[in-house]
Order: sequence, then C-alpha cells, then structure tokens
Amino acid sequence: MRKKWIIIIGIVVILIMAVWGLGRCGKAAMGKAFLNMEPQTHTVNRGDIESRIEITGEVQPQTVVSIKSKVSGKIVKFYVAENDYVRQGQIIADIEPDYNQANTLFSTKAQLERAELRLENARKDLADKEVLLQNEYISQEMYDAAADALTSALIEYKQASNQYEMIRELDVPGKVTHVFATASGVVIERKVNEGEMVQSSMNSFGEGTVVMKIADLSKMIVQSNINEVDIAKFSLGQHAEISLDALPYDNFVGTITKIAPMAIIENNAKVFPVEISINATGEKARPGMTAAVSILGESRLDVLTIPIRAVFSNDDDEDIVYLLPPASVGKGKDKKAPSAPPKPIPTLVKLGANDMQMVEVISGIKEGDVISLTDGEQTSQFPMMMH
Repeated sequence: MRKKWIIIIGIVVILIMAVWGLGRCGKAAMGKAFLNMEPQTHTVNRGDIESRIEITGEVQPQTVVSIKSKVSGKIVKFYVAENDYVRQGQIIADIEPDYNQANTLFSTKAQLERAELRLENARKDLADKEVLLQNEYISQEMYDAAADALTSALIEYKQASNQYEMIRELDVPGKVTHVFATASGVVIERKVNEGEMVQSSMNSFGEGTVVMKIADLSKMIVQSNINEVDIAKFSLGQHAEISLDALPYDNFVGTITKIAPMAIIENNAKVFPVEISINATGEKARPGMTAAVSILGESRLDVLTIPIRAVFSNDDDEDIVYLLPPASVGKGKDKKAPSAPPKPIPTLVKLGANDMQMVEVISGIKEGDVISLTDGEQTSQFPMMMH
C-alpha cells in the first residue's frame, strides 16, 4: 500500500514539473513569435521618391510599308518569302492581269482620243471667235466663254493622257506584270498566296489588296495606349525602362517619341496611342512581343515619406493616417510599468508623389511622428513597436 502511494506521488510530481516546463517553453515561444512579428508602426522620416508609371505595350517596327499592286489580277509567282530581306525596286511578285484590267487600256485610250478631239475643236472654235471678235461680230463674253471651254478641254486632255500613260506602263495586255518593293527591309508578313486574286491600288472602288508588308527592323518601338486620366503624366522625351516577357533576363531602355494628339476609343474607354523607342533591333525584340514599360515620373528628394500601406480613407474619401500620441508611463511606486497602449488618432494628410511603396507627405504630420501601419483598432491591441 505504501509502495502504491509512493508511485502515485511520483506521477503527480512528474506531471507538475511537466506542466511547469511547458509553461516556460510556451512563454518563451510566444515571446519569440511576438518579437518576430512584423512591426505595426512606422516612424516618419525623410527620404527620396522616384515616382514611376507602369504600362504595357507591344513591340513593333518603327517603319512598316504595305506593298500593293497597280493592277488587278492573279498572283502567279512570289520571289521572296517571309523573313527575307529585300531592296527598294526589287521584283517581289508577278501578277497576271485579269480580263477587265486588260480592257482598261483600250478604254482609257478611247477616252484619250475623245479628249484630244475635244481639245482640237476647242482650239479651232477659239480661233474663229477671235476673228469674229476683232470684226465686232461677237461680244467679249462669247469670246471669254470659248477661252474657258479651251481651258477645260486642255485639263481633260492632260488627265486622260496621264491615265493612259500610267496604265500603258503597266504592260497590261496579256502580259505578266511585276510587283516591286517600294522600300528596303525585311518581309514580315505575306498577305496573299500564289493563285489568289488581288485588287489594284488604283481602283476607284477601294484601297487595293496588300500583297505583303516590309519593315525596317533596325529601329523598333513599343506601342501602347494610355488612359485619358493618366495622359498628363506623359511627355515627349521621358526616359523608359523596358522588359520583354519573352526575354525576362534582358533589360532595355527607351524614350517616348510620340504621343497622339487625339484620343481613340478602345474597350469603351478613351485612350491616347503612344510610341516609345527601344534600344534593340528586330533580331532580338521581335514584332508582336509583349513589353512592360516603366517610365520615370516625378523625382522628389529629401522629403517626408511614409509607406503607402499606412494611408487610409475616411468617410469623406480623404487621405488619413493613424497618428500615435507619445506613449505615457505609469505613475506611483513602479514608474517603469507601462500604461495601456495609446489609441491612434485619425489625422488628415496631404500626399504627393509615390513610387508604389512609399509616398511623399506634404502636410499633416512631421518628422519623428509615429503612425500605424494598420487601422487604429488593430494597432491599439499591440504594444508599440518602432520601425
């Protein structure tokens, strides 16, 4: 019996020691966790702010030329393919003009002959009118009308002659017509295939079919659209840092070279197209790549700064911070015993530039003030920790 009581007492002692040990470990762990907590307050200090504007865009050649045919017909042969380099004046395709296009030459020639006949008649009529005017058989008004008719006939003849010469140079009647490159560059897109029909760029019923596009890949740009509410932040010549999704380890620089003077509608919003130069050729920064652009905006040196996450809005949608008053200490014999944590005071602030993490404070608080990084209710639950 005595042995049994000794065992029971021993178990109780072990349990008491275990509970006591766990308590000490728990307090130590809680203290360590508390010390490792992210600070909930921030001391207002001075620093530099470099505001940046982040936009996205698409890489494109600075110069793109659309090649069209002067005649309508069927593409019978291509001499170049996509990614080939061509020189201005080089033959890039052959077209077999269609029947209607071939007939155009004869039709235009007939128009020229009629215009030539009208011109001859107008000249003869004016010469006759001049004789009659000298003999006072007609009035000056009748002579002037004949002179105006000659002027109109001459204009009509010149137009018909130019049209005829232009079509005749195309070598239309039953012959293959060449399509020439109008600029030097790389073929970035072929819009039609051999055997397909194309419309003349000189057709009065449309703008003509684009046969291919040629680009100068030595000069690339980033094209982007800026919302109207942000366009005032942009100006020509602003420096830009550019990264490409397809080349995450390469960094590029550029400059804003063009800002459209008028907005366009995109996705039911008004935007302004902008162009940004990039220090890369098309061999690396290929057309169509997605670009992330960071543009340096306003720079502010040695100003009051606070974290953006310390800024809140009141019911009137005004910017506020939660300002902590100086911590009070306990009174009486134990003057080291701290009082209850002070309650933060909502304080209006006027803000300036920001760099997406820190923001400039123009007025409302001063250097050395301590503010909450959360709202007032959350901060008052924790002892003050300076950051």
